Amino acid sequence: MLTKRIAGTFILMLALTRTGAAQGQSVQTPPGPPQPNLQAISQLQIHETSGTLFENVAKVLADRFVDVDFRTKQLPALVERYRARAAEATSLRDQRQIVHELLSNIPASHLGLLSRQAHRTMMADLAQAPYPSFGFQAIGSGSNLYAGMILEGGPAARAGLLIGDRLVTIDGTPIEESTRLDWRTDDAFIGDERDPAVRYVTAAAGDRIALRVERRQGEFVNVTVTAEEYTAFDAAEASVRVIRTGDVSIGYVHFWYVHMVGVPDLIKRALDGRLKNVNALVIDLRGRGGSATEISRIVELVDEYRKKTGRPVVALADRQSRSAKDVLAYEFKQRGIRIVGEATAGAVIPAAFADVGYDSVLMFPSSRLLKYSDLLELKPTPPDVLVERAGMFAAGQDPILEAGLDEARRLAEIKK
Repeated sequence: MLTKRIAGTFILMLALTRTGAAQGQSVQTPPGPPQPNLQAISQLQIHETSGTLFENVAKVLADRFVDVDFRTKQLPALVERYRARAAEATSLRDQRQIVHELLSNIPASHLGLLSRQAHRTMMADLAQAPYPSFGFQAIGSGSNLYAGMILEGGPAARAGLLIGDRLVTIDGTPIEESTRLDWRTDDAFIGDERDPAVRYVTAAAGDRIALRVERRQGEFVNVTVTAEEYTAFDAAEASVRVIRTGDVSIGYVHFWYVHMVGVPDLIKRALDGRLKNVNALVIDLRGRGGSATEISRIVELVDEYRKKTGRPVVALADRQSRSAKDVLAYEFKQRGIRIVGEATAGAVIPAAFADVGYDSVLMFPSSRLLKYSDLLELKPTPPDVLVERAGMFAAGQDPILEAGLDEARRLAEIKK
């Protein structure tokens, strides 16, 4: 069972908003926490802004990176390798690229350079704070960007955008040149084949964008999406449904993030309500990570459900199921719950955030998580049923979901 002390500490993977937390002290989380305050959790307690972007990043890492042995014995030489190039960089974009290359050589997850807007948006997602959104994110790089993280019931989904649609233009501008795209928010060390670049598509209230997408190779579609305040938690609530396959009914719930509060209550409402009489349950862990403040409650709910009903539970995961989702996948697997999809990210180490100037926020690990960092950091949890996730030109097809439903049906039929 996950203790409250572990759960309270684990939230450091998302935000450092207290001086004590920044110094590595454990954070006790009382039961039934109030709704998180976005302004509070978005504040940055660490500031290093007196030098160039590269020098500021190097200073924060030299002072605070979690691995003392690495930062004292290997980091100095690594910084020197990139210092001359950084000094010659003539644009902020070049500086950011050099910083990304530096971070990509440091063996840890939760290392990345974010824009201030991306950091605030990330915190809003975790706190369920509404903000104008098109309801999808761009995955990939260059001209090979496609639509992903399309929120159930959100603006993009209602407009007809599908998973895997290659993004060709936004308002007539080639996607790779569009100012709508924020900086990448993925880990630098974990390669793009395991953790592809993910970029927010920025929006203001009432904004409308005209997308030109390539749904299948050579098949182009125009999609217009209007921004609105729609959260990932709204999408989680909209995801709850019963899917019938043959004579088996399967309950489904998908949470994109483990939000700071609310996910256990959402699951309980679903199990007591719409999903009460299903033959099996599928819990979708795909998306990004989140807070572990309520992981123990999620695990306990699922344990209680299985014990009370005897019905099978299947969990879905992919390469971007990370941090709190890594832990959930591991805990589920330990309990005999079948994992369908891909290995998780293996990104299980607390993250801090530092203001490094130039509209930039450095995400970096500054402490370790009891038990789980040693167990899971850079060690993905493998699935029981391996299915590669949909990529570009998927045209909305979801092979992991289909395989998960097949597995749930198979297990339910065995129970009959």
